[in-house]
Amino acid sequence: MEQSRLSDTECTLYGTKSCALLHMLDCDKCPLKGRVADPAIRDDLKLFCELQPEGTVASLFESKTCTLCKDEPKGKPTSYAVFDMAHTEPKALAHRRFLQKQETGFMVPLQFACCSKCRRRILLRAYLPLITPIVLTMIVLPFVMIEHFAQAMRQAAGWLPFAAVVAAILGGYALGKLLAYLYTRRIEQEMYVDVRTHPFVAAMTEKGWRPLFSDRTAHLAFTKKRLERGLGTAPSAVYAQEEPDVPEPEEVPEE
Repeated sequence: MEQSRLSDTECTLYGTKSCALLHMLDCDKCPLKGRVADPAIRDDLKLFCELQPEGTVASLFESKTCTLCKDEPKGKPTSYAVFDMAHTEPKALAHRRFLQKQETGFMVPLQFACCSKCRRRILLRAYLPLITPIVLTMIVLPFVMIEHFAQAMRQAAGWLPFAAVVAAILGGYALGKLLAYLYTRRIEQEMYVDVRTHPFVAAMTEKGWRPLFSDRTAHLAFTKKRLERGLGTAPSAVYAQEEPDVPEPEEVPEE
């Protein structure tokens, strides 16, 4: 992990739990540097902690075993599968961030500790609809390019060589989708292929979190080194800290 370079002692969040939750590691890279921190940020970050399921998002990347495996023994993590989720609260945070009405307040990356076997399976499933048409096209092309076969096809119909290539591409894609479906059915008993079915994601959903992109496919981004900066990347120990009460400003007596 990158060594912390916190130095802005004049920041109103310096050294607090809120600062640790933001987890910027370096004051020079913090978006609050050079500005007076909005007191409401403390309330926003307190709400962020309340919206965390048991174990918090840190439990996913701190796991010593693969979080996508269902069967025991689970594999040893070699990478992280990143899946972004968002929450509509706090609306005030969305307004401050973008200066206009937004549907997203909190955004957090879920970093699933992932073994090499699960990673290989997910990537193969994703690439099958792309690989299959390429393979079929490479098989058909020699027959279209070799004059003996091409001439025979043109004699049957002038458009036949072109149709053969198009059929290879479209048929390959359809075959790839079918193979991906069958492959998914085979491996989903052993791992969480769609992370939206993961118990932790289900717990997040119960607290109002939703996938950042609401399409039919749960896209995962794989990284060897986990994200270590920003909201949602702080270790689990930070969530257990107690945020000291902020003293109310003293009233100046009227003369």
